[in-house]
Amino acid sequence: MPRLDDILDILKKSKHQRPRPVFCPNCQSPKIKLKESYGILPQMYHCEKCGYEGPLILELEPEDSEEPEEP
Repeated sequence: MPRLDDILDILKKSKHQRPRPVFCPNCQSPKIKLKESYGILPQMYHCEKCGYEGPLILELEPEDSEEPEEP
């Protein structure tokens, strides 16, 4: 069952990732905090700088360390 093994590998990797920095989508401030979270409902965030409240945030993803190959 190669598909099941692939899924299990993905789940293991996602479980052990470090938290990524989050930013406000309105003012790009890092001073955004989780306001409320109710199980299956979307999480709500609050920006301390501009007052934004909503479920959307900007998340910074680490870049791959692989260098592009030159032709």
